[in-house]
This record gives sequence, structure tokens and C-alpha cells, in this order.
Amino acid sequence: MNAVAPIDQTLIPAHLTGQDGRNRSHARSQVAADDDRSAVLAWLARYVDTPATLASYRKEAERLLLWCVHQRGLAMSSLTHEDLLLYERFLADPQPAERWVMTVRQRPGRGSPHWRPFAGPLSSASQRHALSIINAMFSWLVEAGYLAGNPLSLGRRKRRVGPRQTNRFLPKEHW
Repeated sequence: MNAVAPIDQTLIPAHLTGQDGRNRSHARSQVAADDDRSAVLAWLARYVDTPATLASYRKEAERLLLWCVHQRGLAMSSLTHEDLLLYERFLADPQPAERWVMTVRQRPGRGSPHWRPFAGPLSSASQRHALSIINAMFSWLVEAGYLAGNPLSLGRRKRRVGPRQTNRFLPKEHW
């Protein structure tokens, strides 16, 4: 497998579709999707009225689905927390570059055989943005009953340091 094509042009092997994903929640699904690609499309359908958001979300969901199929050999609905740690490292350096990264100054359309999911490694800020989109997608898929749990929610969270709380009180004699 040398080149990667857009997910709508990729033939996904039956064992990687997610129909039997380890993290599936068949019992209470509220969406008609029976495979990972259909579940992602159901999530994306919510953003059809905001084209820029749709394009951004599609790009991140597509990158993850393609990485699952071409790099991990797993269905998206079988991903574990550990797999997503590997994906996070992959975003920083998508290798092999000839499979994942467009050549310099090349912006081929999605139908071109020269299309690739990445223009280069993602910056730290872009990695955080990508993972926040994927986290939102997984959370929605859990809420929709497609997935049993969100493996990305197990990630380390930085504590937000807020303003120090000052407790003040008056002694009884000042009342």
C-alpha cells in the first residue's frame, strides 16, 4: 500500500469496517450506522450548514479513519487509548511521508492520485485541535450509542489554574 486515497474512494476490508469493533455498543444505538465510515458520516451530517467546520471536521475524521486502515490495521471502533497515543505521535510526524504527505507546493484535488491527507507534520497547536475534534466525534458517537466508550477521554488533562480563592471572614467580635 503506497498511496492513500480519500476515505470515500478507499475500499475498506471487511474486517476493518467496524461492524464488529471491540468498542461497539450495538444494544442502544440511536443512529442507523452499522460501520465506522457511516457513523462518521452521521456525525459530519450535523455540520452540513457550516461548510468551513464541515471541511475541518471531515479532514480530521478522514485522517483518523485512513490511519486506522492503512497504518494500524484496526477498525476505528476497535481503537484503544494506547492506539490513540500512537496516533498523537503520528500527527507530529506522519510516516512514511510518501504515503501520507503531499509534496511541497502541491495542492491536488481529492480525486487526484497525488492527493495526501497531510501537507506536513502538524504543529503542537494543530495536534491539539485535531485531537479535540476527534474527542468531540468520539463523545458524540458514545452519546449516539454507536460506541461503548470514548478511548480519547482517558487522556491526560492539564489542570486549569484559576485565580486563587480568598476566604475572608469576620471574627465574632467585629459583628
